[in-house]
Amino acid sequence: MPYLEILGYAASGAVFMTFWMKAMIPLRIMGLVSNILFFSYGAYDHLVPIMILHGCLLPLNLLRLYQTVRLKRRIHELAHAEFDVESLLPFMSERRIDKGTVLWRRGDPASDIFYLSSGRVRIEELGLDVTPGNLIGEIAMFSPDRQRTQTVTCLQDCLFLAISEEKVLELFSDNPEFGLYLIKMIVNRLSANLEITATKPA
Repeated sequence: MPYLEILGYAASGAVFMTFWMKAMIPLRIMGLVSNILFFSYGAYDHLVPIMILHGCLLPLNLLRLYQTVRLKRRIHELAHAEFDVESLLPFMSERRIDKGTVLWRRGDPASDIFYLSSGRVRIEELGLDVTPGNLIGEIAMFSPDRQRTQTVTCLQDCLFLAISEEKVLELFSDNPEFGLYLIKMIVNRLSANLEITATKPA
């Protein structure tokens, strides 16, 4: 079989493999292989249109591969990084609540997420105290009925920073760090709630 024909079959096979790939990085790598093979095929037989097409696709596939690898690395870094809540302060409003006040009751409508800046609150149903530096009310924000899932009472005079649902959703879409922070907070809170519930006497 002539060399040119072998090269053509190899290039065609590489294109077929790009449709077989399910992950983006292997797909881009196989796309680069097909570009190189087809460019070589075109150059060997002086097929200028094929050379132009794959000569243009080669740097494009390289760019997309670089972007995909960078995005994957960035997501990995974000997943293991701590989110700086202070970056949210410009979007939040202060609310001072006196000791003994019920911040909300289970079943109340939820429209804000609160960050506890100072003081201490208790999640009544769980008997769990929440200290400064934590978000509260984030689970209800993403529940289907938008209702508070627990009753929260201020054990001390508290300073909260509140952020509205609209701003939360905007930040969630624009800021991947905030999105991952919220997801981790919700998972940690649900895990803690399950552990507390499991250890309570029947």
